[in-house]
Amino acid sequence: MKAIRKPRLFSRRAFGQQSAEAVTDNDAAVGEVGESAEEDAPGPYAPEAAPLGSGEGSGEGDAPETPLHPGGHAPRRRRWVGPLQILVVIALVGIAVAVSRTPADTPVRAPGGPGGAGAANLAPLVSVVVPVPVSTVVEVEATGTIDPRSYVALTPQVGGRIVAVSESLRAGGEFAAGQVLVTIDPRDFELALEQARADVASAEADLRLRLAESDAARANYAILHPGDRVPPLVARIPQIAQARARLESARARLAVVELDFTRTRFSLPFAGKVTETTAEVGQMLSPNQPFGQAFAFDSLEAVAPVAQDELARLEPAVGRTATVRAVGMELEATVERVSAELDARTRFAKLYLGLPEDAQVAPGTFVDVTVHGPVVADTFVLPDAAEQAGGHVWRVVGGQLQRQDVTILGRSPDGLVVRAFDPGEGVVIGAAPGGRDGLEVRIAG
Repeated sequence: MKAIRKPRLFSRRAFGQQSAEAVTDNDAAVGEVGESAEEDAPGPYAPEAAPLGSGEGSGEGDAPETPLHPGGHAPRRRRWVGPLQILVVIALVGIAVAVSRTPADTPVRAPGGPGGAGAANLAPLVSVVVPVPVSTVVEVEATGTIDPRSYVALTPQVGGRIVAVSESLRAGGEFAAGQVLVTIDPRDFELALEQARADVASAEADLRLRLAESDAARANYAILHPGDRVPPLVARIPQIAQARARLESARARLAVVELDFTRTRFSLPFAGKVTETTAEVGQMLSPNQPFGQAFAFDSLEAVAPVAQDELARLEPAVGRTATVRAVGMELEATVERVSAELDARTRFAKLYLGLPEDAQVAPGTFVDVTVHGPVVADTFVLPDAAEQAGGHVWRVVGGQLQRQDVTILGRSPDGLVVRAFDPGEGVVIGAAPGGRDGLEVRIAG
């Protein structure tokens, strides 16, 4: 029986050129299987059909030999190998995802079983603080603005042409109480003043005349009618009363003219600042027509909105001291009033805090306000980091977390002020990984 030598693998070009010859020779070789196994069967292709670039003297090694199926065709690849590789990759990815999602706080115990000597508890590590009850001043923090109680319109009481304007009568200008800001042409008022004085002098002379006539009439009547009472008409009593009235009227007109004359020098009875003005020399002013606006320094106050629960912690709020902080300044203030109604949008109340008279702060300035409330006993001052996202804190009891709802009384520079409670083994500072009621934890330190 003859053995079939594995044919050499040829290039596709050679395979295409001599495919018919390869099939014929291969069938002949299979027919001679019964002959001696020591003989070598001729290859399925003739030497002259070697692949391009190969053959004797080429210097290149022989191509790897690949067995052919009966009939001269190359064996087909197994189709299930590719899908199997994809399934293996998917399985490995799924195992990696499952391992990464394993809870970090799941207790892992070493070989030896529960309670064995090799048990290792990997519960989360937390930091705690054990607060001590103290008496604390409740403080309410708020953000507000500086506003004047009201603005004053610069309105003249007399009309006329402006002949002088003070340098302080400019937007942003400061003025003192009683300082002359505008001077109106006084000549018309000087003439009116002289006329009013002349009217007074005339009325006084008329009154003296009536009095002299009355004296003369009384003397004549006494001569003619000795012992009789002098009648009022003879004594000129009505004429004297009329003269007195004219004199009083003239004096009143003189006072009005004098007052109008003083109003030609416009000033304000308080110290303040000018916010806007249109006054210029040569401008005609009309009575009761404003030409600018100003505010008084002593009318400045801080207005701070606060929530209703914070206002309740300050009761009574009026009279409480407060600290007002702005950029580069810190002022002591007092709560003077509380708004009569709540804001329609925020439902907040407003606190009006009076500032010192010498406070040099511009209206509209944003300020931070700290109102000092009453002293409350049995409180905890917890670090700000102890407050959790839901407004509660975690406490450790028996090595487990327990949720503790707290009543916040205010905030201080040292932290959060809450009513005292049983802290257990301590209050957790910061976030607890996977925090929930009953979670076993370890206390750091």
